[in-house]
Amino acid sequence: MARPPLPLETWGKIRRVRLNGVPTAIAYYRDSDGVTRKAQRSAKTEALAEQKLRVALRDRLTPSAEYLTRESTLSELARQWMQQVVDAGKAPATVARYQSTISKHVNQSVGSLRIREATVPRLDRLVTRVATTSGPAQARMLAVVLAGMLQLAVRHGAAESNAAAELRPPAVERSEVRAPSIDDIRTLRTALQAYDRIPGIRGDSVHDLADLADVLVATGCRIGEALALRWDDVSIDDGRVTISATVTRIPGRGLERQEHPKTESSNRTLALPSFARDVLVRRRVAAYSEWVFPSANGTLRWPENVRTQWASALKGSTVAWITTKSCRKAVATLLKATDGLDAAKEQLGHSDVGVTSRHYVEQVLERPNRAAVLDAFAQSSE
Repeated sequence: MARPPLPLETWGKIRRVRLNGVPTAIAYYRDSDGVTRKAQRSAKTEALAEQKLRVALRDRLTPSAEYLTRESTLSELARQWMQQVVDAGKAPATVARYQSTISKHVNQSVGSLRIREATVPRLDRLVTRVATTSGPAQARMLAVVLAGMLQLAVRHGAAESNAAAELRPPAVERSEVRAPSIDDIRTLRTALQAYDRIPGIRGDSVHDLADLADVLVATGCRIGEALALRWDDVSIDDGRVTISATVTRIPGRGLERQEHPKTESSNRTLALPSFARDVLVRRRVAAYSEWVFPSANGTLRWPENVRTQWASALKGSTVAWITTKSCRKAVATLLKATDGLDAAKEQLGHSDVGVTSRHYVEQVLERPNRAAVLDAFAQSSE
């Protein structure tokens, strides 16, 4: 019975011999074209000869940078996966998050592992450690990145299955939705108007949180979407605004307008209530930049800086718990109560009502009074 061939791109047993009195190591390897070839190396000792042969075989069978095998490192796999992510046209902010995760958690911790060594237990320990040291959100992002990387390895034939698909990252802890009421929003507007009237420490500092809040509750848009608005996106005569972008920060480049919002369904044109229309008319007259809500020098503003200023403005007030995201919840909860869940979903730019219902609409515990109907169970049949 014929001996079965070596697995592709592997070598068999290494023999130590002496050829013409010189210590030599010999092995047969099956090359990437399927042909079995002989390899040998000589040195001062048999051990050194074997070591040289192993290095030569490894270099021979280790793929080039653009070809993946089971012996490729996870760092190389990550690099090639990231290139595919970029080529696919992913949003710059998403690319930056993926790259940050790879730099912090893949390259530093498991980057030197071979693809064949990326087992479920090893990856699970990594994700668990990241959850403990960096938080559940980072662990979930790491799981997403690993799953994408190893799916690429499967496509290249460098892995039989996607080990990361078996990971169970920490679950998202869902908290009860708290949406500001109409009275809360009125109090919010009053508090922000009072803050805006306080002179800033710097003479050129921008105090326009009340205007920004009015646009947020008038549209239900995200803070990044509001700060990315240009006057070209606003039709004051028609009383409409088009949401088609968001603000993002690109490492090494700074703030940029990402020419699409968070999701495809987030692209939307919304009718403005009269109070928001009045705000935009006033701001248009005084505009000094292409942006609707520019910085003091007419550039884009970073959402995180606005959130910090917002928290400072509300500190100590009864509405200090309200964030810019809370305004979206207020819009969703009001529209759900008046026009239904579909209306709330469309206004916020969600792809399905599940996201709107779970994360943005405050649940009403009180149900309609049906006690009289249920009394029928206890009524006498006579």
